[in-house]
This record gives sequence, C-alpha cells and structure tokens, in this order.
Amino acid sequence: MNESRLPAAVFTACSVNYLSKAVAMCTSVLTHDPYAQPVILVVDRKCDVTIDDARIELLWAEDIDFPDYRRSAFKYNIIELNTALKPHAALHLLRRYEKVIYLDPDTFAFSSLRPLFDDLDRHDFLLSPHALSPFEDDRRPDDIDLLRFGAYNLGFFAVRATDAGRAVLAWWDRRCQKDCWYEPSLGLGVDQKWMDLAPAYFGGVHIVRHPGVNVAFWNLHERTIARDADGLWTINATHPLIFAHFSSFDEQDETAVAGKQTRFAAGSRADFTLVRQSYAAALARSAQGIAAPSADYGYNRMSDGSMISPALRRFYAAQADGRFADVVDPFDAAGPVGAFARRYRLFSKQARPDKHVDFKAEAQFGKQKAILDMGFRMALKALGADRYYMLMRYLAHYSSILKQGELLK
Repeated sequence: MNESRLPAAVFTACSVNYLSKAVAMCTSVLTHDPYAQPVILVVDRKCDVTIDDARIELLWAEDIDFPDYRRSAFKYNIIELNTALKPHAALHLLRRYEKVIYLDPDTFAFSSLRPLFDDLDRHDFLLSPHALSPFEDDRRPDDIDLLRFGAYNLGFFAVRATDAGRAVLAWWDRRCQKDCWYEPSLGLGVDQKWMDLAPAYFGGVHIVRHPGVNVAFWNLHERTIARDADGLWTINATHPLIFAHFSSFDEQDETAVAGKQTRFAAGSRADFTLVRQSYAAALARSAQGIAAPSADYGYNRMSDGSMISPALRRFYAAQADGRFADVVDPFDAAGPVGAFARRYRLFSKQARPDKHVDFKAEAQFGKQKAILDMGFRMALKALGADRYYMLMRYLAHYSSILKQGELLK
C-alpha cells in the first residue's frame, strides 16, 4: 500500500433528489466498516445542501474536472450524467485512496464489505453479475434483458490503485464521456453495457460470485434471505448478506419487490419484505438529517427556466460537434441552443421530462399502437414484403434521435 494514500473509500453518485438514499447507504457502510470513508458525488447544480452526519463527504460533480462538464450535463439526462461520471470520480478518488468501492445510492449494506476489500488484495477490478444462474421461466427480467442491458450490474464495482485498475477506469471513462446513452436500440445501456467488454480487454478483472453481493429483484430467483439466531442476515443459509440493491423501490407498497419486474407478485417474497422494512426505516431516518433548497434537478432547465425536453438533449447531442461545436454554455437561453429549441419547439411542458417509461407501461399505449399498426399495414401493402422488411430494419436504427442529426438543419 502506498503510504501517501488512505486505505479505502466507498462512494456513490446521485442528484439532490436521491440524497436520502445516498446517506442511508453511507450510514449502513459506516455501521459495519467505520474505517471506510463514505463519499457522495452530488451530480447537480451546486446549491446549499447540508447533511447532519459529518463523517460523510459531499463531492460536487463540477469539482472533479470532468471534460466538457456543462456540455455533458446538457446532452445527458439525469441518469446518463450520474452514470457517466462514475469512472472519472473513481479515478479522482484513487489519488487519495488505495481501494475504492462504488455502490449505487439505492443499495444498503447489511454486513461488512471486508470480503470485497480482501478481493482487491488479489485483483485490480471487481464486477458483479446480475445473476449467477439462468432465468428458466417466462417472466421479466430474463436472459434477453441481460443481453440488452448488460451481464454485470454496475450498481457496484471496486478498484485498486494499480496501473491495471486505472487502465480499466480510463478506458471506461473515455467511453462514458462520449457515449453514456440509455439507447437499447443502439446497444447502449448507459455506463453498464461497456463493462461486458472489460473482462476480455483487461487482465486483473475479477467476477465476484458471492451470492450475498448485489441482492436484488434480478437475482431473487436463486437467492433466499433469512436472519439467523444471532440476528445476522444470510443468503441461502450459507453466506452473509453483504448488500442489497433496492432498485425500482416502491415506497408506497410495503410488500412489493420492485416495479421493473414481473416474476414476484407483491407479498410473494416475505423474506425480501423483511429486508425492505429495514431499508425503509433507514430511509426515513436519513431524510431527517438532510437540508436542501429543492429536490428539482438543476440541469433540467435553461437559464430562463424553460424545461429541457429529452428530444432537445438528443438533437443537441447529434449536432454537438457540428452546429454547436463552439457553444460553451448550452443552458444559455439567449444562445444558439436556446434559439434552436425555440425554432423547432423543443422545450417540454412536463414537470418531469426525464421520467423513464419501462416495459410494464406498454399497455398504456394501446390506442397509439393501433394507429401505428394501421400505418405499417399500409406500408407493407405498398412496399411489399422485402422492402417492408428492410424499412423496419432501418427504422430500428433511425428511431434514435442520435441518428437524426440531419433532420433539423
């Protein structure tokens, strides 16, 4: 170990609206590993935020020298920007710490992270698979979903301050600066899909197969949670529950497993309900120790308050190196990007323009689908089978606004 560095840091990245989750995660880590420094990378406009727990460090995203930060804050939505900054923040922290673990803000530690820190004594970089066994039913998520979104869940990674560890981060950082998009049709799943390549490209990358790591709705088909006589949480009665990942957490339904899945109905997993209750109580406690002027995402608006639509972000990104190459501050409503948005009516009227719609919302769009089906039937009749097939192949590619840079000249 380099004597000039501190032993270990555990960090997360979130915007102001997720601070209560991030603080709960940090507090859970301190409960079991008080030697690890918790750090929250706050990905938002700087504002007067305070947290009561002085042990937790707040690090603002604009202070880690991310290249073209304001341009990235405009082209990426809230999820894309948070994830794009992760490898750069890890490189930043490796200047001070020998070992760095990243955990998503909606994770929670139920026992020590020591097994993961010990793994870093033998390996340079750690990844965790979404699941350790196949999905054999017809529910979601399934194996096809993992092919779309990534074999590894990047709600966790760990790295050691070695040349090999930094090489992984530097490669990932370059990819995330340029292409950290949520665009499944283009094979991109923010920062996550890139890591499918890491074990092939780099030595020293280790796949963590501990069943107590990253326990979540995507692997509950192979894991059962229990509490032993000493009050310790276990997985499959053989391993400690190190941390759970409460992705797609339903704050209203105490018996729900997660919203973005169809495998487990509400109330069907009493074991998950127990850990969920512990997590919900921790969230309530952490929220009391946070003060912020607003939970609104600061990069959702132009300088005059106009709401930035997802379409505007994508059209800007498609022309960022052309029409807007000389624009220093795309948020300036009086500048070229503002004029472009007004000309093509690209501002949003929604309060949450960045809200994602998942696969379970498909049933809400029956009328729209019927209209599209009518148009496609007409196209099939007019074009014939062969040309219609090629049109559909092209539309799958062209459906991303990132591929429509010439549309609004």
